[in-house]
Amino acid sequence: MDSLPRTPTKARPTQQLSTPSPKNDILSMRGYKRRNTTTPPPLYALSKPQQADVHRHSLAGQSRISMSPNRDLLKNYKGTANLVYGNQKSNSGVTSFYKENVNELNKTQAILFEKKATLDLLKDELAETRERINGVNLKFETLREEKIKIEQQLNLKNNELISIKEEFLSKKQFMNEGHEIHLKQLAASNKKDLKKMEHDYKTKIEKLKFMKIKQFENERATLLDNIEEIRNKITLNPSTLQEMLNESEQKQGLEKEEWLTEYQTQWKNSIELNNKHMKDIDNIKKEIENVLRPKLLEKKRLLTEKHKEYETLKLKVEEKKEETTKLRNEVASKEKANRETLEKIRELEEYIKDTELGMKELNEILIKEETVRRTLHNELQELRGNIRVYCRIRPPLESLENLDTSLINVNDFDDNRGVQSMEVTKIQNTPQVHEFKFDKIFDQRNTNEDVFKEVGQLVQSSLDGYNVCIFAYGQTGSGKTFTMLNPGDGIIPSTISHIFNWINRLKTKGWDYEVNCEFIEIYNENIVDLLRNENNKDDTSNNLKHEIRHDQETKTTTITNVTSCKLESEEMVDRVLKRANKLRSTASTASNEHSSRSHSIFIIHLTGLNAKTGAQSYGTLNLVDLAGSERINISQVVGDRLRETQNINKSLSCLGDVIHALGQPDSAKRHIPFRNSKLTYLLQYSLTGDSKTLMFVNISPSSSHINETLNSLRFASKVNSTRMVSRKSDK
Repeated sequence: MDSLPRTPTKARPTQQLSTPSPKNDILSMRGYKRRNTTTPPPLYALSKPQQADVHRHSLAGQSRISMSPNRDLLKNYKGTANLVYGNQKSNSGVTSFYKENVNELNKTQAILFEKKATLDLLKDELAETRERINGVNLKFETLREEKIKIEQQLNLKNNELISIKEEFLSKKQFMNEGHEIHLKQLAASNKKDLKKMEHDYKTKIEKLKFMKIKQFENERATLLDNIEEIRNKITLNPSTLQEMLNESEQKQGLEKEEWLTEYQTQWKNSIELNNKHMKDIDNIKKEIENVLRPKLLEKKRLLTEKHKEYETLKLKVEEKKEETTKLRNEVASKEKANRETLEKIRELEEYIKDTELGMKELNEILIKEETVRRTLHNELQELRGNIRVYCRIRPPLESLENLDTSLINVNDFDDNRGVQSMEVTKIQNTPQVHEFKFDKIFDQRNTNEDVFKEVGQLVQSSLDGYNVCIFAYGQTGSGKTFTMLNPGDGIIPSTISHIFNWINRLKTKGWDYEVNCEFIEIYNENIVDLLRNENNKDDTSNNLKHEIRHDQETKTTTITNVTSCKLESEEMVDRVLKRANKLRSTASTASNEHSSRSHSIFIIHLTGLNAKTGAQSYGTLNLVDLAGSERINISQVVGDRLRETQNINKSLSCLGDVIHALGQPDSAKRHIPFRNSKLTYLLQYSLTGDSKTLMFVNISPSSSHINETLNSLRFASKVNSTRMVSRKSDK
């Protein structure tokens, strides 16, 4: 028994590390179990620790901790164990191995325990976040159900008010019918008075006519007497009389002419008046004979019938009196019911006031819930990753490419890991299969609408006040511009529609937003304003220089001397996009007939203010359509196209350098080469801090583009492994 090896369980390292526990460390557990035996261990005794070691190394690889010394250590352990057990020699080699390497084993175990504790904390935080989200959803459903109940009660009360209004309208109709009968009676009395006035008028006309005739006769008699007197004077004094006669005749002639003229005028007027009165009298007579007399006869007949009906009604009145007594009793009961109804109405009005107060409180709760929603939405986006990579495979071009897409195989989405994988087969001498994993993969069957369903959550983050960047990457001709700018359903048009829909919804919660945009392109490392005046083809007429300026305090980016446009409707955005597309730099190459020769960047500034709470938000959304990467020997470009291709590849290479630097463990402290390219310098604040970034890698399914496809997917995998870091200063 003295020759048996003894496991050094009591040995402790000089550093502050715990002794390996037999329950957690597989190697130590096997040592304890085999303390008093010399038989060789079974095969699983060595194979299982190797599997656990591989699992631990995978965890360590995810945490970016180099564990190569520990791998070498375990390999040495495996070799020593095989040597000892295979040759059935003394176990002193195992004992010396433990003594020499127990410190390193303890370090490895402590590191694994720390990583496991960190993983458990992250799982607990995820579970707490899910519970908070479920609690908020449950509270929202409870409030929604209470709101539905209140609306149902309001509908019942409204139905009661409608029935009361109908009763009031029936009573009002009854009163209107009585009023119409009274009006008919007044019309009959008015007709009677009219006939009486007509008779009096005729009598007055006859009297006036008689008085006028009598007046004319009296005046005629007076004139004749005067004439007779003058004749007598003439006979007494012939000369004097003759003179007087002449004067009188002259005077009489003048007076006679005046009188005849006046009399003739009066006579004509009297005749016209008499004729008019006669015509009126004739019309009245005709009306009496043709209209009133038949009506009178009809009225007499109706009067006789009414008299008979009166006798009948007189009998009915007696019956109605009895009914009236009953109705009075019913009216009394109805009045009592009306009083009760009025009391109910007053109660309803009080209830409505209380409901309105409750609705105001609900609105305040909804405003608070919007704040909570923004916080939870941001936490959810951070859990999903502030940098995400989606892959999109465009359909093959029937007339230009092979329709066989079997080289690319897309697997189903893995809900447990939250990723989707694909295999790309490269056929050379022997087939080589390359596997890639991304947050989401869209195949040839997916439309732009399916793509935007995944993008909409990031657009929502920009409305919540965060910097968001969405850019499309891939070789030329892989469908980047179609994904970003296709009219109607591209990411940019769909984003604008989403923004305006949410702005209208948030108005009910007190939020008011102002939307401004800028549209630029980076062409040959120069910034070009795509919203400039169309007459200025080269953007150089005013000699304005476009510079990128960062604000370290607010983490915002501005570009000098570019046109800023305020967006007020979706139609206005369509006009802006058409205007910008006319000025964008495109050309034909051997790889693509309509190749974009610049990086286009559509920048949307979202400024929000809540008048109810005083809260403010400012978010920036960068929608980037990168120029396609291409190889010079394949695109066969020369001259200006060659210089464009070189600048495009240089800027994409700088973007790769920035992504690589951000993926390093010490990226929070080291220098990031943002300034090496205008593109990376412009997107600086979209790749750091609490910003959200989404990259679309667009690839072609054709076997002729397999090399470019693999390069694009490798770059996208590098981006997907990058984590957003917070930096104290980004210069």
